[in-house]
Amino acid sequence: MGDVVLRRGQPADHEAAVAVWLASRASRPGGHPASAQREAYVRGQMHKPDAFLVIAEDAGAVVGMALAMQGLADDGAGPPVPGLCFIGMVFVAPDRWGQGIGGRIVDSVLAEVWSRGYGRAQLWTHASNERAQRLYESRGFRRTGREQDHELGDRIVQYERGR
Repeated sequence: MGDVVLRRGQPADHEAAVAVWLASRASRPGGHPASAQREAYVRGQMHKPDAFLVIAEDAGAVVGMALAMQGLADDGAGPPVPGLCFIGMVFVAPDRWGQGIGGRIVDSVLAEVWSRGYGRAQLWTHASNERAQRLYESRGFRRTGREQDHELGDRIVQYERGR
């Protein structure tokens, strides 16, 4: 195991980032394989002009990723919300869980969020994913009180933090 390097992702990293997302999503407790529609949606999000990708790489292999973009009103269906960045994905390869990579990814994506002039960052995570909730809370995120059902009926909770 080499040194994990965090860097801005490039289009050439999209496939490796999607692979990390797919593996992590399927491996977490209560996880589900992604539908073809969901996978296509994620790929589309990576190509949005305002999206930015953070990659965690070890010896040339992508071991973690985060994807963030301009926050939109109405849970992504409305107009841009000035000053709000939406962190749509934070995932670490399952064989690297518990090694502190997720925290480094969140720190890196937040540094990019602030450097782009956003004043707030927002995300959703599964209500049953206590590990992710501890990670986000350790980085200053707090629950907003909003909850909803996500695809396949999973309950998700919203987190937000300011600069």
